[in-house]
Amino acid sequence: MHFIPWFFLILQGGTVVASLLGYGIFTSRPDLLVQADPGARFFTWAFHGFAVGNMLFGGLAVLTEALLRDRLKAFWAFVAVYVVSLASELLGTTYGIPFGAYSYTALLGVKWFDRVPLLIPLSWFTMSWACWVIARRRAAGISAVLLGAALLVAWDLLLDPAMSKVTSYWIWGDKGSYYGMPLMNLLGWGITGLALFIILAKLAPAPRADVNFSVWVYAINFALPLGFCVLNQYWLAVLAGSGNVAIAFFLFGSKQSVLAEKEVEKLPESGRGSGLSPERD
Repeated sequence: MHFIPWFFLILQGGTVVASLLGYGIFTSRPDLLVQADPGARFFTWAFHGFAVGNMLFGGLAVLTEALLRDRLKAFWAFVAVYVVSLASELLGTTYGIPFGAYSYTALLGVKWFDRVPLLIPLSWFTMSWACWVIARRRAAGISAVLLGAALLVAWDLLLDPAMSKVTSYWIWGDKGSYYGMPLMNLLGWGITGLALFIILAKLAPAPRADVNFSVWVYAINFALPLGFCVLNQYWLAVLAGSGNVAIAFFLFGSKQSVLAEKEVEKLPESGRGSGLSPERD
């Protein structure tokens, strides 16, 4: 059964590769696009279909892996993260709190209350769970919570420039200095992230998920906005996102805590992973 999460993750990886190749080739050579896709119908659909597929396959990969490893703990963690992140997004799209004023376009599919796409809270769970599994292999207590939140914010430093400036999956009502994004958004991500990881610390304090799988999840989801930013020469975003990952580990996860080591030792072999290398056991 443990091949199922990898199957979904491979599908997500495929959508990421296709998205980056399609964007990189055809935006630089529109003449090729005219030859390969007259009317740009597939290219236009791809902005919707690949984005939805990316979030759906990634979410299914993480959710199935979490349920197979942690069962009821993972289920309640998923419900809690989905509800809390949805509430945060609804506050943001309605009142501009805590992220600033913004709205989602129709490119990400059906929306809750015509405001937040159904898959957005799933995406929050995808990355939150992966960050939490990684963080708990490197730290315990408040350090693990801070490491998880820092990894989440590092992802957003690439995600927002890629998905709101390069593409138009959401539109900012308040224009900011960071590729059009208001800096308040980073505060909102930090606050929401802290809330989510505090919840995960209560519901799944020592997740049995495979850390190598979670590293791949983080890497694949990180690669998509990173690729878009590189292709558009958003070097500040590339430096900010990548640099903050390094800073996060240096500040909060440079050494495994004794408690983290003991808790990992208690896990069955199938749930440990061998470290933070994206190699499968």
